[in-house]
Amino acid sequence: MSTPTQTIDGFSLENILQIFNMESKSHTLKVSKEEQVGYLDVDNGELVNATLGQLSGMDAAMKIMVWDGAKTEVQPLRKDVQRTIQSSLINILLEVSKLKDDIQSARKESGEDLLQEAIENAEMQEYQKAHDALKEFLKKRKDSLIGWIWFARIQGNVEIIRKSLNMAATINAQDPLLKEEQRKLALGLNTLHGGAARKCYFCWTPIGKTMTTCPNCKGHLTINAEALQHIGEMDPHLATDAQMRYLKILKKYPSSLTAVYGLALVQMNRGKLREALVYLDKAVKMAPEKAKDNLARQLKLLLDHLASHSQSTEGDTDTAEIETPHIEVEEAPPKDADGTLSGRQRVILVVEDSPTTRKVIAITLTRNGYKVIEAGDGLEALSKLNEGPQPPDLIMLDVILPKMDGYKILSIIKGNEEFKDIPVIMLTSKDGFLNKMKGKMAGSAAYLTKPFDPEQMLQEIKRHIW
Repeated sequence: MSTPTQTIDGFSLENILQIFNMESKSHTLKVSKEEQVGYLDVDNGELVNATLGQLSGMDAAMKIMVWDGAKTEVQPLRKDVQRTIQSSLINILLEVSKLKDDIQSARKESGEDLLQEAIENAEMQEYQKAHDALKEFLKKRKDSLIGWIWFARIQGNVEIIRKSLNMAATINAQDPLLKEEQRKLALGLNTLHGGAARKCYFCWTPIGKTMTTCPNCKGHLTINAEALQHIGEMDPHLATDAQMRYLKILKKYPSSLTAVYGLALVQMNRGKLREALVYLDKAVKMAPEKAKDNLARQLKLLLDHLASHSQSTEGDTDTAEIETPHIEVEEAPPKDADGTLSGRQRVILVVEDSPTTRKVIAITLTRNGYKVIEAGDGLEALSKLNEGPQPPDLIMLDVILPKMDGYKILSIIKGNEEFKDIPVIMLTSKDGFLNKMKGKMAGSAAYLTKPFDPEQMLQEIKRHIW
């Protein structure tokens, strides 16, 4: 039997313990940071025990409670917990506060805060800020190998990169991370002309400014026709590392375009095109005007690619959640057929069991000013017909659906007085004359065959609703 847990975000460990104390709660807190996992046992509001590896009691509690950015899960109180901590919670919290102040002072004195600030700026591609912070850090710590490596990573000049790595080599020439950076520089030199370099978004390899594929991790740095022909060639370990890095940034900075676009590229390289589509659509909405057109071209290319391959996803019944944190998707303002803003946004119900095809259709329609209601099968579609303040203006209906096929759903809709006049466009991979006749006889307004052209779909829709 699994242990019921609840993850608590947005509150510090001290806040959680104070709440437990005020409400006399009894729980075990599972606290994790990176590879470390510790447990705090709270009985009747008091911290009575803690374990971290071989440590227990107060020593374990103090180490756990000074972690920054730890993940906290609430579990039922562990059985047979022995009290190893005698101090009251208020005294423990005071000790932790003092210890955190000491750690912060030590970090500031050593320049560690500057280093962490520089790394965060570098990961967000704010290289000038990273450069300034690293210069200050290296004034304090010229003997920091990792400092020189990061200084090399943010440079666009090959000679400065080489000198920075040479400085690191004087500290420890055999360091594995340094050797890896030297290997990547040697690999990237083959792509460089004139000494100017850009950095791979995934593995920091210096490459020529016109390069769109990293010679080290094989990751594609833009979404283009070539990238879509070579999906899945990126080093999977480096792809996972890059994904975790960008997810961390996005959690801390939800409006980071760098993180959102980076995740779109990672997911595209991993072959997770539906996930890439969600991120890229968001990136277009977030982008400043100077970058919007470029991102919009990449989005259209990805939409067209997925639409042209929609037949292969006809039987896709994967209902797993997209591997993304929640992202608010803004809808484009409603437009009339001539492109002018409309007084009322047209609503389209999309009934499609393939999550990928459904997402392609939904994003295409949303970007063209329509409001989209999605349904994965016939029963869900029928339930959503009455969901809004008014019926949808048009229905896009897949023929092959689980539970109830599209023709049956169509006949039910056309048999209902309230919905019978709603135009229905049938969508299927079957292109036979008999299928089209069957759809026409059942009352469909049009018939689109998958794989489909998004522009053709939009033109067909405009024929039936204004």
